[in-house]
Amino acid sequence: MATKKTSLGLLILQIALGCFLLAFGILTLQLDKGIMGKLQAGVTGNEVAIAVNHILKGDVANIVIILLGICEIISGAGLLISLFASLGKIASLFNLIVLIAWIVVIVVIDVMGPVGLLNGAFKNMWTFLFFLKTLALHMLVLGAILTVKS
Repeated sequence: MATKKTSLGLLILQIALGCFLLAFGILTLQLDKGIMGKLQAGVTGNEVAIAVNHILKGDVANIVIILLGICEIISGAGLLISLFASLGKIASLFNLIVLIAWIVVIVVIDVMGPVGLLNGAFKNMWTFLFFLKTLALHMLVLGAILTVKS
């Protein structure tokens, strides 16, 4: 383990966030790969790809999605590796990129999205509950990113 002293809760949070970002980065890079990629996008709700495609279009969107997926993988792997060794400032850079991307995800999906706060969150009870669940999950990830530092 690294020399810094951490609580058990923070250790579990760091492991969970590292695994989440690693898996999420891999899934982000797998999007739009044939029928399975399209199915996965609908099933897993890849928020980063959805948010980027909402803002950008075409090749520019694909390049940004690929770069963000790579940053997520590096950030997740860095969080897991930093349990055993110090990685220095480079891990912090990737964590900052993921933090900014996740804030964009929250704004684009939870505020401006089709079931977001500004558009359809209050249409009916089920839509509102879906909005609350999605917002809560996004805020949990944001809180973990802000809490865990490599």
